[in-house]
Amino acid sequence: MRSLPRPSQKDNIMRAALSRFAEQGYDGTRVRHIAERAGVSDAALYRHFPSVEALAQELFATWFGEFGTRLADAVAEGDTDDKLRAVVRTVLRFYREEPAAATFILLRQDSLMPALPAGSAYPLETVEAIIATGQQQGLIRNGQPNLLAAIFLGCVLRPIHLANFAAAGAFDLLAETGHDTTIESAALAAVRQETP
Repeated sequence: MRSLPRPSQKDNIMRAALSRFAEQGYDGTRVRHIAERAGVSDAALYRHFPSVEALAQELFATWFGEFGTRLADAVAEGDTDDKLRAVVRTVLRFYREEPAAATFILLRQDSLMPALPAGSAYPLETVEAIIATGQQQGLIRNGQPNLLAAIFLGCVLRPIHLANFAAAGAFDLLAETGHDTTIESAALAAVRQETP
């Protein structure tokens, strides 16, 4: 009697790793943490990935690319104001649909960014281009576009950070959308041209 081949545990390992990286960060996650969460042996992880770093890099590149594509699609049309609002809404939607991935790539692990594949779409660059165009139109305040883009994104990411790391029930962005208008207004106010 032949035995059936064991099903691949790669997807299970990747989901477990993503949740661990989101909770503990890459530096705080060990092979045993991922293996325990996935319900596999340490050796099973090494059958699919040469190291935890390789696993983290693959997850980071996959989800960073996914987020970059969503963001680029969201801002493909519209005026400066429409595009900036689309950025806020896309970030919040991505966080709600993929909280572990959003936490991992947007809040926890920027040290993997230098090893991203050539041609990766960087969210900061997407927002920077919108800011630069808005400055040319006199709609966005003066200042270095990448700095203003970072400030704008910070207005969206800090509330996500608060929601992720606050005490249970203190601030919920996953189920509660009532804060979205405040976040959007604050982000826009941070970069709009001041009126005299």
